Amino acid sequence: MRGILSFHPVDLAFFDETIAALAGGRKINPEAFLQTATRIRRSAWVARGFPEALVPLAAAAEAPRPDAASKLWTRIRTNLERIDYKPDVLARKAADRLDPDLHLHGRPFFITEVSAERVASTVAAYCAAETEASAEAIAIDQMTKLDADLGKEVRPQEQPYLGPDPVYRNDLLAGLKRVHDLGREMREGASGGAPVPARGRGVPPAQELPWRAVHMHAKVAPFWIARDVDGLETICRASGVAAPDFLSPAWRLFAEACDAHPPMRDALRLEVTRPRDVGGFVAPSEIDHLIDFLTREGSKIIGAATRAGEGTAATTLLKKIKECAVYAQRNGCGYLEASGILPPDQPEIEDAEA
Repeated sequence: MRGILSFHPVDLAFFDETIAALAGGRKINPEAFLQTATRIRRSAWVARGFPEALVPLAAAAEAPRPDAASKLWTRIRTNLERIDYKPDVLARKAADRLDPDLHLHGRPFFITEVSAERVASTVAAYCAAETEASAEAIAIDQMTKLDADLGKEVRPQEQPYLGPDPVYRNDLLAGLKRVHDLGREMREGASGGAPVPARGRGVPPAQELPWRAVHMHAKVAPFWIARDVDGLETICRASGVAAPDFLSPAWRLFAEACDAHPPMRDALRLEVTRPRDVGGFVAPSEIDHLIDFLTREGSKIIGAATRAGEGTAATTLLKKIKECAVYAQRNGCGYLEASGILPPDQPEIEDAEA
């Protein structure tokens, strides 16, 4: 699938209490949600400055390439200079150690740990960080683990202004209200009344509400992302591996709404195929089986991907899924796939009415 695919350790209580209440037209107290979302966004913003600083440093490790529009002798001289080019030691280290698919566009925060267990512990530490200083201390430690010299010398790149917390809180409240309004639209349509006119892209409420709910959950819970890849069911099928039978559509997360509005049940599927979609789900009680499946079948999936020229991408993808599953296991969460959800510190292109 083109675009961003995300892997979420999902807290069932959030869906059973916050989302079910909003979709059912009931009131909630959003204060704890707002405080947690504000803290996690701040930690993600602080952490991002460190891998962003490595990007231009790593680029400096490669000798300048000749300009195709320049004169012949200029191109020859540039090519000769490339032969003798000696990059700065720090630049070479940054180029050797930075993995953008993990360190910049993969894990929830800047994390350079190797094992899934250590990644899970570091994710938890970032989520608990109460101040910018405490989040920065974690990021510096991760940079040092990547390389001691990089940890001493590299300072975070200045990030675009995050924006004031009160404005972000209002955006979050608007997101919660959107879930509430979508539930009202479904109830009015089911009761035979005139439904609220569709807004934005005209996506049916039964299709939009699950994605909006996961979008809100992603504001308060860490998640992994990948670009231009497919979900677990699809890559299993492409590899000739039977997808695990504990992988199902996300009906459990929206049990109350699915019972009241069958079109929502029909809208939830295993595969993520749309820009804003919700896909496969694994219950908390089955997370151990998911980790076992990845350990047992991962080499077959990677082998098939390698034969198709996608071995590296498949290896990184399965690594992210396993890290997500290990974090879920430690925190009593389920596992869920979705598309079109960006990290909380990144600007989003929302529908005009959202």
